[in-house]
Formats: sequence, C-alpha cells, structure tokens
Amino acid sequence: MKNDIVEKLDDKNIKVVCFDEIDSTSTFLKQQLNCGETGHVLAVAKKQTAGRGRNGKSFYSPENTGLYMSVLLHPNCRIADAVGITTCVSVVVARAIEKVTGKSVGIKWVNDLYAENKKVCGILCEAVNDYKQGTTKSVIIGVGINLSTTQFPEDIKLTAGSLGVEAECTAALCAEIANALFSLEFGGIPENVLEEYRKKSVVIGRDISYFINGQKFTARAISIDNSGGLVVESNGEIKTLNSGEITVRF
Repeated sequence: MKNDIVEKLDDKNIKVVCFDEIDSTSTFLKQQLNCGETGHVLAVAKKQTAGRGRNGKSFYSPENTGLYMSVLLHPNCRIADAVGITTCVSVVVARAIEKVTGKSVGIKWVNDLYAENKKVCGILCEAVNDYKQGTTKSVIIGVGINLSTTQFPEDIKLTAGSLGVEAECTAALCAEIANALFSLEFGGIPENVLEEYRKKSVVIGRDISYFINGQKFTARAISIDNSGGLVVESNGEIKTLNSGEITVRF
C-alpha cells in the first residue's frame, strides 16, 4: 500500500508510514512529535485497535474495510490563524471522497461526514500550541472513513454507516486527502470553503440537542457563522455554539 500512496503524493519527500495494525495513527504521530519529529508525516493503518474520536470517544476501525490515516503538520502560525482548521478539513475530506469514490457526503457540525443519514467518516484535529508565543506549532489531523464496513458494534450500529465502496480505492483516496491537507493554508476559513461547508451541512434547518455543563438543550440550527460556529435558535433566543457535540434529529 505504501508504494501506491507515495506514487500519488504531490510531495515525494513526505515521510509515509504504513501499519497492518496499530492502536491509533494519531497516537503514533503524537509520539513521533514528542520524540522531536519536525517534518511532515503521513501515517496509515489497515486496522486500529484504539482509534480515537472527539471528546475521548473511540473510532471503530476494523481490518481492511476502512481508511484510517493521520497527518502531522507544522504550521507554526498564530493560534488565531489555526482557528477554523476543523471546518476546512471537513470540506477537504468531503471533496476527496466525492472525487475518488463518486459518493456524495454531507457535513454534521463540527466535523463528521454523513451519507444517507449515517456517519461514514470521523475527523479529529489536535493542535500543539505555544501559548507564551501565541503560536500553533504543530497539528495532527486524524481521518477515519468507513469504506465497506457492514458490521458495527451494538452502541453505534444505528448511527454508523459505510460508503459502500471497495478497499481498492484506499490508496487513491488517502493520497487525495493527504495532498490537500499538506497544502492547507492557515489563516482562517476561506470564503469559498465556508460557502461549501454551509451547502454540505446536514444540520442547518434541523432540530438538534446539545449539552452545556452537563445540561441538555434543544434548539433549531439556523446557520454557520464566518468562524464556523453553529448558530441556533430556541424560544426566540439566538446563540452560537463554537464547540461541543450535537445530536441531530434526522
């Protein structure tokens, strides 16, 4: 698989590491960063035993039925310029999926990709910030895509889905995503990306639930603001959610 991926990368000097099995590609890159890695790295696995999602959740990563990849970037930019990276990555990955597989996907705020009302892709962006300098030194972006997975654990089988494509597209899809991620510009969310994010939203116009300090709220999602925040309305009151987890009523 490594040779097939490298062949399709725009930058042949990027370090590519492939695993038959690993706990987590993002955990691996975090370890590499802690050991002093200063270059761009792409890590890919056929199977993850401890795939990581947002808010401490796991990402189910069975063997040979999905694309499990992470990239290590070193933008060394202002922290403010790294805000919105998750929004940008969601659009980048959606574009790649549609280009390589021909499958249409939508975006569930903040960064899950859905097809036919089922989650088919999870994205996890982790920044390493130097708060004294006010800079984001490095970013690890993890992407997990269910390509042909049909069996899911009991706790996610009602919400998880698959693109329904064969694993033969794994190398092409991985390279397409990696090329886009390694060429990301850090400086806020470009207007064309924001417009596409809004068009692909599966949240706007729907009733949602969300939690603040352990308390559950319900509201209607009405728009995405210019920083990628979710604008919601409840009983005539409008507020913006800038982080957190939501549940959508499909």
